[in-house]
Amino acid sequence: MSLVSAGLGIGFAPEWTLDLPNRNFELRKVRGVDFKIGLGVAWSKDDPTAARVDIIDIARSLVRAGR
Repeated sequence: MSLVSAGLGIGFAPEWTLDLPNRNFELRKVRGVDFKIGLGVAWSKDDPTAARVDIIDIARSLVRAGR
């Protein structure tokens, strides 16, 4: 959303972004389109934070669930 906010293009966003404070972009629903958007996750193997492990676990569980 940072690039869209900076005026550098358009993007697809989940509905929860409607609740972002101080957003300076417009959100419009896309209707009549049935598609899935791929999501990639990247991280540094040298990052020791617990949050990194949690995010990786969540991403892997979503892949297993076929979401």
